[in-house]
Amino acid sequence: MGVVFLEDKKEIRKKALELRRELLEKEVLEKSKIITSKITTLKEFLESKNIMVYMDFSNEVSTKLLIEKCFKMGKKVFLPLVSYQSKRRYLEVYEVTDIENQVSKGTYGVLEPMRDLTKKVDGKVIDMVVVPGVAFDEKRNRIGYGAGYYDTFLKSTRKECYKVGIGFELQIFCHIPTEEHDVPLDMIVTEKRIIR
Repeated sequence: MGVVFLEDKKEIRKKALELRRELLEKEVLEKSKIITSKITTLKEFLESKNIMVYMDFSNEVSTKLLIEKCFKMGKKVFLPLVSYQSKRRYLEVYEVTDIENQVSKGTYGVLEPMRDLTKKVDGKVIDMVVVPGVAFDEKRNRIGYGAGYYDTFLKSTRKECYKVGIGFELQIFCHIPTEEHDVPLDMIVTEKRIIR
């Protein structure tokens, strides 16, 4: 399927963000419900106990339903928090048990776990990471916002940790140029299909 063949990561990011911005709130919610139901029936999801999810913003796939479903199914939920150390930014992982009262606006206005109300954990406990992305391709490559937090984090997870990208079908491109530091995903779930 995919949209126009674009060569440059910046071009792809710009185009994907434009397309995503055009989605109405209603469409985002409808498509997010479909994506959530696809993820929560995956064998890999059902077998995972510790699931890391992101808090959506700016017309990303809504993750609130997925987080609530995880709680209902007795799974532990972990959220990322952007930390700084000697000018370097990286992701830390915190366990949350209440997404209404344990998060606050952090980096770029994204909701993040509150350090004093949640428990920091080693990323190696994660069984499945639900990864955000601006654009994806059918080879399971992704483009994020360009900061590289997720690629660095994904490299530090256990080999068995399942990496699932979620996005809308309009975020799937023909080809995404990759660099050495990029980490391909195990699967991408859109409202239309599952790319393995």
